[in-house]
Amino acid sequence: MTINWEALAKQVGDIGDQEGSSTLSGRRALEILLGEEQIRGAVDYWISQKPGCFTAEMVLSILRSRIAMERCYEIYKAERGTENAIRAVFLLAVIAESIALPWVSEFLSNESLGIRWNGLIVISTVLRGPLNDEGIELARQLLRKAESDSDSRLSQRAREIELEFSSTLATSPE
Repeated sequence: MTINWEALAKQVGDIGDQEGSSTLSGRRALEILLGEEQIRGAVDYWISQKPGCFTAEMVLSILRSRIAMERCYEIYKAERGTENAIRAVFLLAVIAESIALPWVSEFLSNESLGIRWNGLIVISTVLRGPLNDEGIELARQLLRKAESDSDSRLSQRAREIELEFSSTLATSPE
């Protein structure tokens, strides 16, 4: 397969009025090359826990695809109360970018400790990447919510994450 790099660059916005490139455009190019069906299938395969699922996980963790994150959230919503829902939020915690933050409040309100715990890890993963002030404020609010969780281990871990990322969380006004 030969890739038309110029056409791909145009498709992801790297050629046009303001030429440039970024990790985001590179990720989008990989999404296009792999195809949405393949990315969604990789999430589904990881959820199945069949042999080879951890290779799928590593590819997804490198790609950090919006498509994959959205598929994780779809599985969580469609299969509430199941092991697959817990797995989907776990995988989301591995691949999370800032677009996943708005979903975390829902995870932290879930009756399943596994969902709440993995939701907390989504925050930690997102805090490791670039965030704008709005994202930092949302992460701060979500950590406060997690700190009041009925499970003492989860609330303690939320405090530890807040302490670990205190310099990041302090960059946005309260």
